[in-house]
Amino acid sequence: MNAPPLRSAAALAGLLLVSACSLFNDPTTVTAEPVPGAACAAIERMARDKTPTAQEVVVVIDRSPSMRDAETGQSPDWYAAIFGGRGVPQQDGSISFGSEAALIPSIGTPAVIRIGTIDGGESITWQGAPIYLPRMTGGDRNRQIFAGNTSACLRERIGQAVREPAAERGSNVMAAFQVGTQETSRARRTLVIATDGLATTGCADLRQTAMRDIGHAKRIVRACARQRAVPELKGWEVLLPWVGVVGPGHPEPEEPHRQWLRTLWTEMCAEVTGAKDGCQVRSTDRPQLAEGAAAAKGAADEPVRFRPIATPPNPVRTETLPSDLLFDVDSDRISAKGRKALEAFAEKVIPKAPEWVEVAGHTDDQGDEAYNKDLSLRRAEAVRRVLEDAGLGGIRVVGKGETSPKCPGTSAAARQCNRRVEIKYKVRG
Repeated sequence: MNAPPLRSAAALAGLLLVSACSLFNDPTTVTAEPVPGAACAAIERMARDKTPTAQEVVVVIDRSPSMRDAETGQSPDWYAAIFGGRGVPQQDGSISFGSEAALIPSIGTPAVIRIGTIDGGESITWQGAPIYLPRMTGGDRNRQIFAGNTSACLRERIGQAVREPAAERGSNVMAAFQVGTQETSRARRTLVIATDGLATTGCADLRQTAMRDIGHAKRIVRACARQRAVPELKGWEVLLPWVGVVGPGHPEPEEPHRQWLRTLWTEMCAEVTGAKDGCQVRSTDRPQLAEGAAAAKGAADEPVRFRPIATPPNPVRTETLPSDLLFDVDSDRISAKGRKALEAFAEKVIPKAPEWVEVAGHTDDQGDEAYNKDLSLRRAEAVRRVLEDAGLGGIRVVGKGETSPKCPGTSAAARQCNRRVEIKYKVRG
């Protein structure tokens, strides 16, 4: 439902003056601080005219434990880091927050601002309704009240966000890109994601990643795209200023790890926005901790281990599946149980973004050698199709027939051992 139109500048001025008398501790001065909880209510009651939104800002804060002080549970002062201080009206109708060092030192009006959080869940948890800022009008006093209410409301919403504990285990950074429908196509749109980038759920799960091979970071992006897990935010400016910057007391990544993380999220962000220059990904110094009570203990964070840079790359890994699980006798049609096993394998391997995958079919020594070779190849092709349907790409196949037995002999047990499909994959992470 559209908000009622602004009837006149005088009507807005009157509303602001009423807000001043009821919302400030000392109504005789505009330097008094708004009463807690009242600033957002004052803005919500303000009428909006039909002036198109000039700016849309979305702030998403990672509330997983790795972003907090490991001992106290306190969060950084995200309001000061993102916006700065108290709002001050400007002649052009914008609001300055008094800190050029902040990410968003000012915001134009009309504007809409949304504040949300992520944890291990699949979507953003929004903090209240969007904050709609109407076009700033009126005299100096009313403008100062409006600007002060804006900064107080933002500080309140962000404070509420960081005080809430993580509801779901882990950190799904990809969820932060799912901001939903934009307010208007003509607005300047900015998404700020306050996260260390240490995703432990979703398509960019980093728990098994060594963070050494830059090519591996790009393969993770391609894997997420194949799974259709990359939202589209064309026209957005995306800021990730604290990638690789964890809370006090947590294991610190080395600079090569941070460089790897910056590459990952720069590539991912470019995929999301459709523009190589649409994102700013940095490892800015950790913000100061916010004053006040820490969040209650919430869902635990999955650990991301930073392996020493000198550690050798991961070796080739092999998954062996019995043909008796995957196929009926002399068949190349995947059974229901076999399909379930292959889909579970794909789900496990996709987050590792393997450099390559090879599926090799094997048979026992019974029957014609040429037939066995053809059957093993057809079975390998059938396995590849199931894995590709599950989102795993870049697969090559080979049929080895009876030429590479795993178990010696011709006993029933040995032949059952040799009837198999081997899936090899290489992750250089």
